[in-house]
Amino acid sequence: MKRLLAAVGLVVLAGCGPHGSTQTTGPSGELPTVTITTAPVTVRPLQRSVDAVGTLSGYEETTVAPKVSGRVLAAFYDLGDVVLPGTVLLEIDPTDFLKDMDRARRALDLELARLDLTELQSKSQFKIEDVPAVRKAQYALENAQKEYDRVTRLGGASGRERDAAATDLRLAQATKSLALSEANAGLTSAWLRKDELDQAGLRLDDCTLRAPFPSLCAAWAAVVTPGFTPFRYSVARKLVSEGEMVQSQPKTDAYQLVIDRVLKLPVGVPEKFVGEVRLGQPVEVRVDAFPGRVFPGVVYRISATVDPVNRTFYPVVAIMNLDRELKAGGFARASIRTRVDPAVKTVPTAAVVTFAGVNKVFVIENDKARAVEVKLGTRDRDWVEVIGELQTGATIATSGHSQLVDGSPVKLRE
Repeated sequence: MKRLLAAVGLVVLAGCGPHGSTQTTGPSGELPTVTITTAPVTVRPLQRSVDAVGTLSGYEETTVAPKVSGRVLAAFYDLGDVVLPGTVLLEIDPTDFLKDMDRARRALDLELARLDLTELQSKSQFKIEDVPAVRKAQYALENAQKEYDRVTRLGGASGRERDAAATDLRLAQATKSLALSEANAGLTSAWLRKDELDQAGLRLDDCTLRAPFPSLCAAWAAVVTPGFTPFRYSVARKLVSEGEMVQSQPKTDAYQLVIDRVLKLPVGVPEKFVGEVRLGQPVEVRVDAFPGRVFPGVVYRISATVDPVNRTFYPVVAIMNLDRELKAGGFARASIRTRVDPAVKTVPTAAVVTFAGVNKVFVIENDKARAVEVKLGTRDRDWVEVIGELQTGATIATSGHSQLVDGSPVKLRE
């Protein structure tokens, strides 16, 4: 049993070197000298970034539907076509709406004929005294008033003449009051018919379905030139065909449109980066469809709250897509460039030793190796950021790690 225990002890001691390798000592019990190569701990500026993923969406996405029911006469655009705001997308058979408008116009003309008017002005401009019947009653009242005043001024007028003048005056007053009432009623009816005519005209206009105007169109036109807009819609889906019957209630969707010259990319970012992500920061966007391509973007909106379920907040990245290479609905990766660290310690990738989840480098001091545990940060092809008790400019081993332990004497490879 004693011999067995001694043999096990020798095996354990033989495996005490780095990575489980055998570490032997010299005749006097000293560690052997290891031949190595070295490199200094280098300080360099480093661009910090926050990586996230999301789904691309159009700057604006909308589904348009006709406001009236009827049969589709023509659908002018199809999948992938590009249309300007205000472009006619489809037309609905206007026959019934033309008849409705004609009936409404005849009804208005009838009311105007009863009032002896040829046209109906707006309520703010129209005066009730302009109605011919009211004007005629006003003239009669003025004449009756003058006759009454003349009779009452004459000293020789008989009582019968005065009574007749007073009666004529009261009759003229009553006639004007009646004319005003009838004119008000007629005007109310006429304005009602005018509203019906306007509604019939709107329904006739609604037989033509147009691409909507984004809210920013007016702002662009005011800054650049009237009528100009950089926005274009792309037809994402065509949902109706010529000859098909469409309904306003429940609505029948006709086209799905998307503004895809500018795309939005909402991305979920962990809560710990709230203090680093800012409006206007540049973003590098990558998609699988274009390996190696970087699409520039910018953070243009940031959510005001943090999702309490997954502890993320949502910046929104705007991406120019003038050539329409990127597609709304596609998966994308975003790297938000947050800040630049002016002095980050880095070492060559070959200098890092990883074992059992622990990262370390060997610092060379007085021709001996000393192991220093580090944490790794940003990686590049030839170097890696290290966080730990390392001095800038310190010399570290870049080879010979399988033989190095704390205190190993070293010499430089010639």
